[in-house]
Parts: sequence; structure tokens; C-alpha cells
Amino acid sequence: MAGETIRAEAVCLDVRPWSRTSHIVSWLTPSGKVATVVKGAVRPKSAFLGQYDLNYTCEILYYARAKGELHALRDCVPLELREGLRGDYRALTLAGYFRRLVSELAPMGSECEMWYEALTRRLDFCASLASGKDSSSPLSGMLGFELEVLRLSGLAPDFANYDKSAGWSAFSLENGTFGANEGRCIRVSREVAEYLADGAENARNSQTPLDAARAIGVFYQFHLDSLSVARREVLKMIS
Repeated sequence: MAGETIRAEAVCLDVRPWSRTSHIVSWLTPSGKVATVVKGAVRPKSAFLGQYDLNYTCEILYYARAKGELHALRDCVPLELREGLRGDYRALTLAGYFRRLVSELAPMGSECEMWYEALTRRLDFCASLASGKDSSSPLSGMLGFELEVLRLSGLAPDFANYDKSAGWSAFSLENGTFGANEGRCIRVSREVAEYLADGAENARNSQTPLDAARAIGVFYQFHLDSLSVARREVLKMIS
């Protein structure tokens, strides 16, 4: 791969300064994460001005250096800008959280293609929220993506096996299922279990997604503790 020029579709995950006039841009491609140097990115006559930003989907051309090094971006053409996100702080916050989840957890190689598809689909959802084309709850959208991320990570909890005759069931954080009494367990109501088993859709009342967010939050903290602080801040912004 080193020494090759590679063309790929990519989502812009992060933009950081590298020097007074250059950027380091992190991307997610169907083959994994890529970090590129964009030299002279902010110069007045730069060919890259306006060609990339957070949440953009672009076609990029980069020169691949050795593994672990920064690659050199040669060309960038925006395909999907999602500019409406800038006018809605809740949708923009949600999109940032989605990018962070994927940035920390997505693998390299062919398995990343499903992560890439999931992220682009959810960023489109955020853009639809911002434009008013989708009236879904931001919280339900967040929980739905978190469940998808857990599935892609091999940590998918099984919320379908709850006791339908009881008001609540004991959910094992270690095993991710009901009925296992080993280790740490939390109480999950029948309504929350049903809601999460349905993919965080069709809540019966406004309290159910909030209770579900707490249950998923404890599960995330147990398995993915590094994301818990960021998650709490996002919940404050969108709830």
C-alpha cells in the first residue's frame, strides 16, 4: 500500500491544525480510518478551500505512506456537504457524537465497510433532523445508533428475552441478556426492554427513551467506559 496513490470515498471525522497554513484531516473510508496532511489548506488560493469539513462525504485522492504515518492528500471533491447541520446545534452535536463513536471503535479492513455505511446513514439522519424533513426524536436516533454500534462491535445486548409477564426484569451487564444472575445486573422495565428490542423505535411515552438511555448508558460504561463522559454531555444537549 505504501507508495501507492489511492482514491476512496470518505467521511470527514476530524480537522486539526498542523501548522499555520496546513491541516491534519481524519477520514473514515470503507476500508478504515485514514489520516492525511493537507498542506497549505488555509492559504487564500488553496485548491482545498471549501472542499472538506466535518460531516462531509468526499471523494479523496491521497498518496499512501508507510503504516502509521500521515498520508498526503492530493485531491478532494465534496459529494455530500450536509450544510444544514450548522443551523441546528442538537443535530450537529449528535453528528459529532456519532463520528466520535466510529472514530474510536471502527476496525481497519473490509469489516469497516458496515461501519462506514452506518455512519453515513446516521449523518444523513442528522441532516434530515436539521432541515425538518425527519420529525424523529434525536434521543431515539442516538439510541438506535448506539445499539447498531454495539452490534458491529460484537457486544450486541439481547433485550428481546425479557419477562413479558413482569413489570421489570434483571439485565446482566456482563452477558448482555436477561435471566443471567451472575455479575452486575440492573433493573429494566418491560416498556424499556420492548422499546430497545424494537431498535429504539415506537416509544409509548416520552419517558421510555429517557429510561432506555440510562440503561444503555450503564451498559456502555461497563463495556466502553472511555465514551461515558462525552455521552453524558450529548444527552444534556439533545434531551
